[in-house]
Amino acid sequence: MRDDLLKEQLMDYARSGAEVAFQPGPADIHRRARRHVQRLAALTAAGVLVAGAIGLGLRHAGSVPVVNHPRPPVTVAPPVAAPPDSFVTVVAGGAGADSGDLAVVSTATGETVRSLAQTNGAFFTVSRDRRWVYFSSTSSTLPSTGIYRVPYAGGAATKVADITEPTQLAVSPDGSRLAWEATSGNRPALAVRDLAGGRERLLPLPGPLSGPRTISRGSWTWSPDGHQLAVLVVHGISSGYEELMTVEVATGTWRHRFDFDARHGGGPGCCEAIGWPAGSGRIAVVRAVAGAGGKVRQHRLVYVDPATGATTPGPVLAGRDVTFGPDLDFDASGRYVLFGLQDDHSVSTWWSRGGGNPVLVKRIELGDQVPAEVAGAYVGGGW
Repeated sequence: MRDDLLKEQLMDYARSGAEVAFQPGPADIHRRARRHVQRLAALTAAGVLVAGAIGLGLRHAGSVPVVNHPRPPVTVAPPVAAPPDSFVTVVAGGAGADSGDLAVVSTATGETVRSLAQTNGAFFTVSRDRRWVYFSSTSSTLPSTGIYRVPYAGGAATKVADITEPTQLAVSPDGSRLAWEATSGNRPALAVRDLAGGRERLLPLPGPLSGPRTISRGSWTWSPDGHQLAVLVVHGISSGYEELMTVEVATGTWRHRFDFDARHGGGPGCCEAIGWPAGSGRIAVVRAVAGAGGKVRQHRLVYVDPATGATTPGPVLAGRDVTFGPDLDFDASGRYVLFGLQDDHSVSTWWSRGGGNPVLVKRIELGDQVPAEVAGAYVGGGW
């Protein structure tokens, strides 16, 4: 009976992966334990553990088993990566009154590293692998109005699509598709083009609920997996609220995700910028929070779970009455976000880790040296 009980205990210890040690006990129990341990070592997949127990624990003339539970593993947090060393933006110095300089700028110093192209707007996007910069322009230094592509490392610009006027655009995370704002009949839409095959698909906004739907100030972005686009939608002026929607690129199916209306502290113009950082599963939206007299007193980051509509408040990115560019450009890790601000005197680019403690990178004072078209469409930058 005692043999059976001891055998059952040893089987449990072997299956649990715990260390087996021994304390002094009667010699006859020790001999029986040794035989059972040897059998278990030969017959079970846990033989290595049990055999190890023989060498470690059967040191006395007689012993009985006790369990020493292993300590939990010690985890070491990986080092935090630095933000990308450079980004793309539009700076002063364009050739002509209607153009600016699309350039690569140092994150550390704010100085121009290299000029890429002359453009009369700040509509551009950077591929996630940082190989290409896409931009839309009607600049006289380019052959015609369209969407162009230029290497991040510098080189000649080539045309990839025809458009009638410059527009907001964004390249998919895998770099295979390009999306931009368009129209389908009389309805606002997003156009998505396969860059390899040239196939193009229009994704028109669905019909109105309480007034015509329009895309809010170019505020839309790709999901990290490239399957969806998240869009801030404005309803008719009289309804006075904004809606977060997503659209499946493959099927054109639109889904309502969240209403930024008066119940949630929203209202006309409350949402200013949007991004979808990798790894978090949530959409990031900048919301303007008004104080007494309707004057904006802060711009706060809010995270929205697209599956449930649940919101999580984030940090304040700006504490004054400024205008955000329409997009939040998160880097590939999802840790760092780049954004632009404009006030009555300047346009500026900032970056932030996790949405907190914004760092000023570059400021351009408004004046004759900065074309109004460039300043008015300023979107900050792209990693």
